[in-house]
Amino acid sequence: MKIIVDLHSHSPYAGASGKSDFQRLSYVMQVKGIDVYGSGDILLEKWEDELNGAFRFDPSRSFWVIRDGQYLIPQTEIIVTLPYEYDISKRKLFHVVIIFAELESVRTVRKMMLARGSKLGIGRPFVKFDSCLEMQEFFAEMKKLADVVIVPAHVVTPDGILGGKNPVDSISEIWGQQTELVDALESGLSADPDMLSGIAGSLGIPVISSSDAHSAAFNRLGREFTLLDIEECSASGVLAGIRDRKVLKTAEFPPFEGRYYLTGHRGDRPGHDGEDVFFIDDPPEICPVCGKHFVEGVRQRIRRISPAGNFKRQDFVYQIPLIEIIAESLGCGCGSGKAVRLYEKITGQIGRESNIWFDDGLLGIRDVPDEVLEGIIAVKENRFRIKYGFDGQYGQILL
Repeated sequence: MKIIVDLHSHSPYAGASGKSDFQRLSYVMQVKGIDVYGSGDILLEKWEDELNGAFRFDPSRSFWVIRDGQYLIPQTEIIVTLPYEYDISKRKLFHVVIIFAELESVRTVRKMMLARGSKLGIGRPFVKFDSCLEMQEFFAEMKKLADVVIVPAHVVTPDGILGGKNPVDSISEIWGQQTELVDALESGLSADPDMLSGIAGSLGIPVISSSDAHSAAFNRLGREFTLLDIEECSASGVLAGIRDRKVLKTAEFPPFEGRYYLTGHRGDRPGHDGEDVFFIDDPPEICPVCGKHFVEGVRQRIRRISPAGNFKRQDFVYQIPLIEIIAESLGCGCGSGKAVRLYEKITGQIGRESNIWFDDGLLGIRDVPDEVLEGIIAVKENRFRIKYGFDGQYGQILL
C-alpha cells in the first residue's frame, strides 16, 4: 500500500505557531493529499488532550482519525544537548524526531524524559546529557521499552546533528557504536536525498522528508513529504515501512531556497551596512566584511563531510507549494482571496495537490491562467532561477 506521509509537525506549544485550528488542519490535509501527518509535540499531555477532544483515536491503528483515509500519528521532536566533544565548555545541541507505534510508548518516553529532568510543559522539550555515552544508553533503553523510530531532524541545518553550530562530521561521532538506533535521516528544507546519499547510504538508512510545519497553512503543511510503501495502514505499519527502507520517493522543497543553503552573512548583521555576503563555492572561514566566522552553509558542509563511495540514489522530486506558484504567477500574496480561490479550483479538478508532483496531475487542470500553468510546469521540469538562501534568510525560486 502506498501512502503519502508528513511525519514532523508542531503544535501551538512549540513556539512560532498560531492557535489550534483543527478544522483547517483537516481541510488542508485533504487538499494537499497527506494521508498520515505527524501529531507534533505529543509528549505534552495538554496537546494530547486537545487532539483527543478534536478527533477519535483508533486504538487498532494507533491513529487519530481525521476522516476515512487520513490520520494523525503520535510524534514529537525533542532537543538533545550534551558536551561538545572537542571543547567541554561548549555544548552540542541537535533536534530529534520520535515517531511512536502506540500511545503506551508515548507514556513510556514521557516517564524517561521526566526521570532525566526534562520539562514537559512545553511543546519541544530539552533532554540534557553529560556525555555521548549517556545519550546512547538513553536511546538504547528507549528502543527496548518503547516501539519508536528515531530520526535526527533537518540534519545539516545549524540545529541538526551535522549542522555547522559546534560541528561534528559524522553521525558516529555522537552515536558511537549505537548508530543502528538511528532509523532514518530527515533532509530538512536545505538538503535533498542526493546531497545526503553518502551520509545515509553509509549508515544503510533512508532519507525521509517532512514539512516541520508550525501551522496548517497551504504553504507550510506538506511543503515536504514522503511516499512510503507499507503493509498495513497503522502507526506500526508506518514505522515498519521506515525501518524496512520502503521509502519510494520524496517531494523536496528546493534546497537552494532553504535558510542555510549557502555560507554567508546577511546585510543586517553588525558591520555590514546592508551588504549581503555569500559564496556558492569555496567560501573563506572569515567574512571579508565584518571579520567574523561564517556559519557554514549546508552546501559546503555536505561536500566536506559526505563519505566517498557509490551509494544508491533515492528517488525524489522538487516541488514548491502550489499556493506559492499561484501567488507568484499572479503577483499577489499566498493568503489573498484570488490565490486561494484558484488553488481550490485546481485541487478540486485534480483531487489533491500531491497528484501534481507524484503523478501526472497536470492532465486534469483546465481553464486557469497560462502563467500559472507554465509556473507549475517550470517547477516540474526544474526550470527556475534561484535567489539563494543563507544565514537564516530564506532564498527564493523565481519562475
